Amino acid sequence: MQGNVMGFNEISVPALKPRVYALTIFISLAFFGLVFYLRNAQTDFSHPFVYVFTGIVLLSFLSGRMEAFVLLLLVVTSTVFELIEFPAIPIMIGDLYFSDVLIGILLLGRLLKRVTQEVTIIPKPMGYPILAFILAGIFSFCYSTFGFQVSTMSAGIELRAIIHIALFFLVFYYVRTERQLRSLLLGTGLIAGVVATLLILQYIMGSSTSIVAGRVEMLATTEGKFKDVTRVLVPGSSIMLFALNTVIAVYILKGMQRGRLLVLLMGAVLALGIVLTFTRVFWVMILMAVLLLLILARRKTVIYPRLIFLLTGGLLATMIVLQAKILNPKIIEEAVINRSISILHAPRNFQHDTLFMRFLESKYALEKISESPLLGIGLGKAYRPIIFGNVEYENTIGGTFLHNGYLATQLKMGLPGTLVFLWLIGAFFLRARKKWKLIKTPLYQAVVLGITVSIAGMMLHNLVASPFLTVSWVAVLGVGLGITEKIYQFEGIA
Repeated sequence: MQGNVMGFNEISVPALKPRVYALTIFISLAFFGLVFYLRNAQTDFSHPFVYVFTGIVLLSFLSGRMEAFVLLLLVVTSTVFELIEFPAIPIMIGDLYFSDVLIGILLLGRLLKRVTQEVTIIPKPMGYPILAFILAGIFSFCYSTFGFQVSTMSAGIELRAIIHIALFFLVFYYVRTERQLRSLLLGTGLIAGVVATLLILQYIMGSSTSIVAGRVEMLATTEGKFKDVTRVLVPGSSIMLFALNTVIAVYILKGMQRGRLLVLLMGAVLALGIVLTFTRVFWVMILMAVLLLLILARRKTVIYPRLIFLLTGGLLATMIVLQAKILNPKIIEEAVINRSISILHAPRNFQHDTLFMRFLESKYALEKISESPLLGIGLGKAYRPIIFGNVEYENTIGGTFLHNGYLATQLKMGLPGTLVFLWLIGAFFLRARKKWKLIKTPLYQAVVLGITVSIAGMMLHNLVASPFLTVSWVAVLGVGLGITEKIYQFEGIA
């Protein structure tokens, strides 16, 4: 078989029993819970993590729940943990994390299977731009390390983010039945819900004690600091945003009779989690995604009464939250209003807003791009001097990170990287535009639209950050791209 048409053996896998269906969820949540406990209960959890990771991976393999591997990778990369917290295997060119090893083994397993069976290695058409994006990253890694003597450690950090889009291939290879696809969807949603719940708990506990990785700090604005407001930014912001958009799409388009309240509750928890990040671009991303969703589905008259019910429920949920004393609602209200208004005041307070920092970064980046427009400067190479003082940001990734993903791609990967990136994104949106109306299953149609508007939101986010070059975002992106391709495949429209 050629392209993305599955062979007979792949589409005739017998349906699994319901109890096995639940095993995927148990495996992923058990792994999440154990790692979370170890992280917060032990000073050094390196050895226990290795045992837990190895045991859960073996359980997933022996049980045949291959989609659980994808969920395990999402837990490690895109929840409440930082990759640098986990033990790594030192190699000649840097550190290799256990999640990196798992991705490599799963990809190698598919290649070895190709020796004895006729299976698809590069699915058409999305597999080609994704592979090209990875190869462009590898070239830029070699270009910076050999051409500019950049340390393989620094360049490897950025290459790792690019390579995580390979989760697309893992979803395509190992999710072979609709039952596996649905368990992957449910598992991803539950993981996002757990992330949001932990974020809310962290907010309630305050910034003095941290139970999650990432930034746990007092909210600071141009007006000063809110001493009673804890701002929590975790790697799992990506999975929460994708999940929230998908939950909204599922509710509006599918109109579930059973489990409607559960879906609304999930949406409310995710929405509150997003609010408590106090990140303006996230709020704009959600608003834009919902607006885009309504534009795409505007001809479906059934969505309007559901939308009214959803808005009413959202209003009631907001009123309830504002009455919950444990959340300090008056302070939340003041902080949200302050952060929202600051978007409008940003031009007037330009030199005191984070936009000024982004402006300076972009200025230095454009100078470097003009010097090396074809190949860029490579991955991991500093493009500017230390200009923001002795702060944590400068001491960790200062000089290399750029708060504009479009400029960052051109700066680090040159014209080839930019063209491949635009090819990848353009191919996805053109494919989604043509295919989503052809999907017959309401759940799948809603999921495809939810993922589509989420990636559109990432394009907006890419103006003020670099989500397409960040592990936590790229991993979720790869899974989202893989899920849409499997849906097209199962619907017979690939």
